[in-house]
Amino acid sequence: MVLKKQTVWLLTMLSLMLVLGIYFVNIDREGADSPGELTGSQTAEGDLSEATAEEQMLANLDGSKEMTGARIKREEQRSREVEELQREASNEENSAEEKVEANDKSIEILAFTDNEKELESLLKEQGYSDAFVFSQDQNNVQIMVQANELSNDEAVAIMATAREKLELNERAEVSVKFEPIEE
Repeated sequence: MVLKKQTVWLLTMLSLMLVLGIYFVNIDREGADSPGELTGSQTAEGDLSEATAEEQMLANLDGSKEMTGARIKREEQRSREVEELQREASNEENSAEEKVEANDKSIEILAFTDNEKELESLLKEQGYSDAFVFSQDQNNVQIMVQANELSNDEAVAIMATAREKLELNERAEVSVKFEPIEE
């Protein structure tokens, strides 16, 4: 995958902002009352506000519950992968080559995730109620669209669009499934 220097720089800065944002949010939570532990009432309020915030986030997401849950799982998995790679990149015991390789891999994961999201948006623009794209690696891509039915021609068109958008090689397996629209 060929990435322009500006794209690499932008993705690096975005990932850095994400890590710093999470770090500062966690510091704010821990320092709410004192540098020690939170009291019981504060913990209960924190758990309640987190649950409410999560419910609001889920309510604001488009698409079916199944696809929304899959998106959240994908984001969590990718975040863990990028976080682990960033730890490797910042580990003093690793060589410079290992650090660069870990950083490059994390940038590649972020770029591929963005391409998946763009493909989802493109499929929605093509008239599908919702779409979800997930790839474990660049050789196995799973696509789910929300539609009443899906013809073979439509599935082939989706596969071709995915190969182009995700820059997949000819050997990559692309599977397309559909989920009926809930009424």
